[in-house]
Amino acid sequence: MQNYRLALLLGLSLMITLPVYSKDVPRGSYQLSCSNISVTDDALTATCKKLNDASQSTTLTQLGFCLNSISHYGDIGNIDGNLVCLPDLPKPDPNFVFPQSETVLNQWIYGGDSNQIYQHGWGIWSGLTQQVGTVDGTAVRAFETWAVPSNIIFRSATENASLHAVNAPLKRPSLELSVPRQFGHGKTGQAKVQAKAMNVKAVAAAVATGAPDSNIFVSVAYNPPGAEHAIANRLFYESTLQQYMKNGYAEIPNFPNNSITIKPVYKIISKTVPNGIYTFPGWPGPNPPDPKKGFDESIWNSCVYVDISTPSGSGGNSNDPGCKNKTAANTFYLNNFIHNKISSDNAAYLTNQLGISVSEGDYIILVAMHVTTREDKVWTWQTFWWSANADQPFAPSSTAIASARPLSYLDEAAKHYAMSVAYAMVEPPQPIAGGKNVGNSVYGYNPYLEAGFGPDTFGISRPINGKIDNTTGIQTNCMTCHNMAAYAPKIKSGMPYASDFYISISDSVFNGTLKTDFSWAILNTLVPAPTK
Repeated sequence: MQNYRLALLLGLSLMITLPVYSKDVPRGSYQLSCSNISVTDDALTATCKKLNDASQSTTLTQLGFCLNSISHYGDIGNIDGNLVCLPDLPKPDPNFVFPQSETVLNQWIYGGDSNQIYQHGWGIWSGLTQQVGTVDGTAVRAFETWAVPSNIIFRSATENASLHAVNAPLKRPSLELSVPRQFGHGKTGQAKVQAKAMNVKAVAAAVATGAPDSNIFVSVAYNPPGAEHAIANRLFYESTLQQYMKNGYAEIPNFPNNSITIKPVYKIISKTVPNGIYTFPGWPGPNPPDPKKGFDESIWNSCVYVDISTPSGSGGNSNDPGCKNKTAANTFYLNNFIHNKISSDNAAYLTNQLGISVSEGDYIILVAMHVTTREDKVWTWQTFWWSANADQPFAPSSTAIASARPLSYLDEAAKHYAMSVAYAMVEPPQPIAGGKNVGNSVYGYNPYLEAGFGPDTFGISRPINGKIDNTTGIQTNCMTCHNMAAYAPKIKSGMPYASDFYISISDSVFNGTLKTDFSWAILNTLVPAPTK
């Protein structure tokens, strides 16, 4: 099990000049914090800095395989004194194509080939959950090495582009955690954020007595080509966006087609939970007690149990309706989750960051993840969440989606997740520009992220066919909502979240704004301008 630590993941930036080495030495961000670099046969060896400023010798074997896998703008990075290969996306299935051509994707979308779309979404999942190396003997998955916004902001500033400056420790996705920012959207956004932050402590206190844990913490991360694009174009600086608008741009420079953005969702398990049993809400399906209100996990009334006192086990296959009857059928083990063990250093960091007590030896489990790729103009949208019965998951997933999983390319933990997709806003799909808001709804959302949204979350409503008015989180579509992401000058009130309906990428609602290539993360993390 992996000990969390701040990763010295110094991604290759156009703004940083790398040292010059022999032509046999591969380029990569590791050169910024490693020395004594050499290649012998099929191995790269170097002396690399650790986060505590010590140095250690490290070797990356199978160098040729690594160089092939990073040909699409991947990287070789230094993670806490360890050389790690960082491809744009690992491809354990040799027949899986990434990035897929936009022409082929459109054939699937407009031809109604759902199975190809399902297989593609699962191919992305199998790649980002693959192990890509080790950090001090502990395996790390691809998505755990990707760059978070604070890394990108730091590395975008010309003033920081020196060996002295970039040696500062940089965070990995699992360590830049917060209450989900989308709770700040809507008519009472700021009040909801403050209430949620206060409630985190109350929920944590209740969990210590055995109550279900409805707290979640999220991050955002970019794969190497996505991060490099954001760094080179300084997209997280408001001054950059303002300059684009001044120059007449209607959208930021589009990300390259092999870019991936993820939003991992975590829960933290205290090692001192009563009787070694941790309880959290398991998604029961979209059946809210009041269809006109949000369906937050605190009212799901459906639980699963995690026995952290037993190292591993096969686990059950169901939730506990009512949360009062723990059995073998609804009890699971840490090996049923993508998870990590928290180190002493990172326990202190998370305690300070989240405002709750986190201790060495606690665990962090992945319960959900949004995943989007820039393989087409409107991105591909797939979202994953942990499911007690991943073979027969509740909507918005399905048995058809589950049956498309590439089981031979997923480890036991990665198999335990369900998927929903949104490759179109309505069915049948409309043109991305100039289409009509007609047809049937396409719901693609994550239960742990959007199900709790009520009508006051959304600032724009366009009923499909003039009749179907989607107003809650279980009636949302990732593509529709992210299509609304645009930088609005201070004279505007900002762009609103949306549920599910069709909206053209050239809709008049975007007049006077700068579209941010479907990225809310850029807007939520903007800083004014580079500073020393």
